[in-house]
Amino acid sequence: MKMNRCLLYLLLVVSLVGMFMLQGCLEDYLPKKLQQKERSESIIPGENKQEEQEREMLPEGVLPLRVYFMEGKGHYLIPVTVTIPWTEGVGRAALEKVIEGPTPAQEMRYGLYSPVPPTTEILGLTIRDGLAKLDLSGSFLSYDPGEERQVLNSIVFTLLQFPTVKEVQLLVDGVALEAFPGGTPGKGTFSRERGINLEIAVEPEALEDTQLVTLYFYTVLGDNHIFYVPVSRVVAGGEDFIKVTIEELLKGPRQDGSLFSELPPGIVLRGYSLNDGILSVDFSRELLNYKGGLRGEKNISAQIVLTLTEIPGVDKVQLLVEGEKVTLQYGTSFQEPLSPPLLVNPII
Repeated sequence: MKMNRCLLYLLLVVSLVGMFMLQGCLEDYLPKKLQQKERSESIIPGENKQEEQEREMLPEGVLPLRVYFMEGKGHYLIPVTVTIPWTEGVGRAALEKVIEGPTPAQEMRYGLYSPVPPTTEILGLTIRDGLAKLDLSGSFLSYDPGEERQVLNSIVFTLLQFPTVKEVQLLVDGVALEAFPGGTPGKGTFSRERGINLEIAVEPEALEDTQLVTLYFYTVLGDNHIFYVPVSRVVAGGEDFIKVTIEELLKGPRQDGSLFSELPPGIVLRGYSLNDGILSVDFSRELLNYKGGLRGEKNISAQIVLTLTEIPGVDKVQLLVEGEKVTLQYGTSFQEPLSPPLLVNPII
């Protein structure tokens, strides 16, 4: 009887250790924002209304994931939030959503599509020491070579949303290709330095003394639906990265595209500081000359926060106008530091 009791205790301890180890592995695999969500039980109700509202949009037992689809004209790759039933294999599940593409209703409503051939199969996915090694079936190579950058980026940036993934290696039937059909070298790895929706015609690696900044503008799809679009812009190297990112955002999108910015002209960057992951940015009063009512306020907030939290080391953004915390005319508050939204371009 005593032996049976000892054996029972031993099994209980082993089970608990296994549960803690599994939880730790899963946390490493989940998007950073979702990890914050899972750990936020102690947040005071009403302290972060944005997060509360976003959580209320999610049914119980589902997991929000970010995947990358093309907009109908084929100009931009757009991050969208989809939901799946809770699973441990979140990386594979996200990639399966990319391959599956939007539902017919979503495609009709927003004009989105997946550039990845729908017959693509995932043969294997491992993540170790920051490297995600993905093995795809040969049918993956049936895409239009002219869309190669979008095809590869839809997969690469979907995987880069996970904190443990810094680089992605793509294999086809277990082999690293010399080159993909459109000419992209296949032996190396892909990272954020590759750029998304790149504004120049050559690869950034081919340029000397430059740096890549990611800026968020917006486009309008379907029946007047706003979607935020990341754009990688090549700028001169050697300049302060935070300063040049803000200044490029204030310049707005290129005039020859279909992107827009809600930030009014004439805004001057008065100063900024980064402490403990919070970037405080002080703008001139021209920021208040925005148009578009509440929608315009939301676009301004999203553009700035999504752009600046792309900068390594920036978790939240405190917006100031002439050195003061403000609440905008239609109620958008800049009184506290802002986190990037959990649900970016939700199509759930």
